[in-house]
Amino acid sequence: MQFKFDANQEFQVKAVEAVADLFEGQPNGQLLPSLASMTRQLELAGAPAKPQIDFAETLAFAAVDNRLVLDETALLQNLRTVQAANDVPQDTALQFIEEKAETFSGEQTIRFPNFSVEMETGTGKTYVYLRTALELFRRYGFRKFIIVVPSVAVREGVLKTFQVTGATACLPLCS
Repeated sequence: MQFKFDANQEFQVKAVEAVADLFEGQPNGQLLPSLASMTRQLELAGAPAKPQIDFAETLAFAAVDNRLVLDETALLQNLRTVQAANDVPQDTALQFIEEKAETFSGEQTIRFPNFSVEMETGTGKTYVYLRTALELFRRYGFRKFIIVVPSVAVREGVLKTFQVTGATACLPLCS
């Protein structure tokens, strides 16, 4: 048996768009690869002898976080716009996940907005969140995503979806 994915199912496309639209106004954070490219161009143009560390190579593989620059007001406005476009009751405030964490500078409160996407069983949630991750990368340069599932069976289903859809780049990290 072979599965064929229809990339144009309207409800799935709308779900991907809704999540991506939450971050409207967020600048694209893909500056690091261009910085690595610029460093390499300088080297090729005869820039002074490079240090023992190959900065172009180091920057190309550097850890890059998903830096959210939108403030709470912009996020709430985006949320309300998405909710209005999808006939969903509008929230009066953002919901946050908040925890205390020990850092190098002592204990700090870590707080970030929490958004929920709800879809019925069998509607292609796995496909939607994989496609959403790709769209968030395309629009905003977000590179890191954590997928949490409730059981080993669901995890195996997600891994199978990665394989079937060709999204195998993260498989070593997922197991």
